Amino acid sequence: MDKLVINFVKYYPTLIHHTINIGVLIAGFVALCGCIRFGIAVWRRHKGIYPPATSQMGH
Repeated sequence: MDKLVINFVKYYPTLIHHTINIGVLIAGFVALCGCIRFGIAVWRRHKGIYPPATSQMGH
């Protein structure tokens, strides 16, 4: 049991570092995909392939 606690305390900074890195990778991937999706939507709207959302239509 003591060995488990000692190893946990010893490798805790590495665990936190890797957890933060994985979180940053996931957040970066989500942001990149969102930018690509938004860019495609803007391009398609500019080309007139599909109309704007209902909330953006003028009355």
